[in-house]
Amino acid sequence: MSSIANKSSSLPTDDAPKDARLDLRSTASQKSIIEKAAALMGESVSSFVLSTLMSESLKVIQEHNATELTLRDWETFNAILTSDSAPNSKLTKALEQYQEQVSGSHD
Repeated sequence: MSSIANKSSSLPTDDAPKDARLDLRSTASQKSIIEKAAALMGESVSSFVLSTLMSESLKVIQEHNATELTLRDWETFNAILTSDSAPNSKLTKALEQYQEQVSGSHD
């Protein structure tokens, strides 16, 4: 599995101009908690919120793109992929339906 950083070369770096805005609303208590956390980290609220959102966003994207299998599942999956068995009737029918849909969508 490749790292999200390798796929995300278009993400802004610290030296990129920050010309986009992100507005959000919060309760007073949420704002207070965020301000306290930012102060504890020695960051401005803006910097803290942005770095936290970027970190969590990248994690969500990476988890969404990743498929993890147990060793047993991987061995089963790999055995199916490497077997020389012919496709069953359901797979053949599904391929035919897919090919009909694809060829019909280009008209």
